[in-house]
Amino acid sequence: MHLVAAGLSFRTAPISVRERAVVPDSEANRLLRYLVGHCGLRGAAVLSTCNRTEFYVSCPTTELADEVCPRLALYLDPTGDGEIGEHLFALRDGQAIRHMLRVAAGLESMVVGEVQVLGQFRDAHRMAREAGSLDARLDYVMRRAVSAGKRVRTETRVGRRAGSIADAAVAIAEEIGGSLEGCGVLVLGAGSMSALAAQRLSHAGARLMVASRGGESAVALAATVGGTAVAMEDLVGCAGEVEVILACTNSARPVLSAAAVAAVQAARDHRPLGIVDIAVPRDVEAAAATVPGVTLIDVDEVGDRIHGLRDQQLVSVAEATAIIEAEVAHAVAVVGERDAAAPTIGALVRQAEAVRRAEVERTLARMPDLDPDTAERIQQLSRSLVNKLLHAPITHLRDFADDPAVALTLRDAFDLDATAEVAVEPDQGSAAAS
Repeated sequence: MHLVAAGLSFRTAPISVRERAVVPDSEANRLLRYLVGHCGLRGAAVLSTCNRTEFYVSCPTTELADEVCPRLALYLDPTGDGEIGEHLFALRDGQAIRHMLRVAAGLESMVVGEVQVLGQFRDAHRMAREAGSLDARLDYVMRRAVSAGKRVRTETRVGRRAGSIADAAVAIAEEIGGSLEGCGVLVLGAGSMSALAAQRLSHAGARLMVASRGGESAVALAATVGGTAVAMEDLVGCAGEVEVILACTNSARPVLSAAAVAAVQAARDHRPLGIVDIAVPRDVEAAAATVPGVTLIDVDEVGDRIHGLRDQQLVSVAEATAIIEAEVAHAVAVVGERDAAAPTIGALVRQAEAVRRAEVERTLARMPDLDPDTAERIQQLSRSLVNKLLHAPITHLRDFADDPAVALTLRDAFDLDATAEVAVEPDQGSAAAS
């Protein structure tokens, strides 16, 4: 059995390739069912954002693991020109696990530590679960990735001021248009990223206009940020008030053609117009950059401009990397166990004994005058209770020792990996003998 992480990201492919590989949420369920039902994979999940389209899959054989990229290329590149296939990467087993944990922690993001990617990774896990495309190993690793991402955000400074692509886009809009105080900014789109950008723009004092294909969503977003909703068909009508356009819809096709931008500029007498397009696929036709007075910045250029910020986070990133490496080592050990029952039983017994001992010691400390014989009776009673409570799960583990799904499920149910560092030797007569 192999775990494989495969796909493309801003590190391996330009936006012109990434936008062709986007997997909309509306297609994800069908695709995951196809991969598991017809391609021989045991598990599959997909994460598709503006920076990456990646698949995380469980392959029962080495041969299937070798075929992941060719199969993905056929799906993502139906025209057969081979361009997407040229940019695909594939990581296997330990490297795949490390990559998944780093992605969830924001260490592989364009903006290191970005706040959105953990939620996006969690959504990818949820979609796979709803599609019925998760096997025990992939489910376990994705859960560990979410847990590792949370640890990085709570135990290090990574992400505390990292912001997001939306934050970076607003900063670049300010570079292009000068102070945003009183500046007319048109936000295209009313989704979560657009809402985040609109909030930042509002705090900066911009005069906001919001347009989206769903007019009601534009009205709702405009109301929350003190802006004005405008119809997509009436952009020329409000052109005179616009100095900057920030585009971030989830449209599969451009919502602003070069001709539309030219019409907007004609209505503005070709005054300088900054357009920051952080959508993937792109919202604005690349040819719009040739319209007089237009400065067009796409998401890859946003990434280039903020690349220098990473140097400021080197210490925090090192701390986060140490956390990830510890988590990776543990996850690799767990998913690689051929006999998953024995170490899980050991971890379960150690956890129970640690809890039992701590509670008994706390109780005895409140009863300093208790005679030794009664104290020993309390110890024996607590051991007996632990043995009886653990008998059923331990028996179940032993009965299904050849099914790793059972062990992995119990590890999650008892949160054994959160207490994996605890290695308390059980007292004589504890559940270890069950």
